[in-house]
Amino acid sequence: MGKQKLSPQGQRLRIIILTVPIIAATSVVLYKRLVLGESQRKLPRPGERDADRKILEFHNEESSNDRNERQP
Repeated sequence: MGKQKLSPQGQRLRIIILTVPIIAATSVVLYKRLVLGESQRKLPRPGERDADRKILEFHNEESSNDRNERQP
């Protein structure tokens, strides 16, 4: 499969298809942080004390948030 040169219209369409999902995901995260007041997610640094415990807490918190969002 060789690379084919896209027409200018094809290039614009490709850029739109690639950027719309990125913009949508970023918008959702910013909405949650700015409007709903969620805090920024932070992962502990590898050398930090109790890093493994904090990672597990972070993972459990995310799992419970996912379950709460699915319930009507």
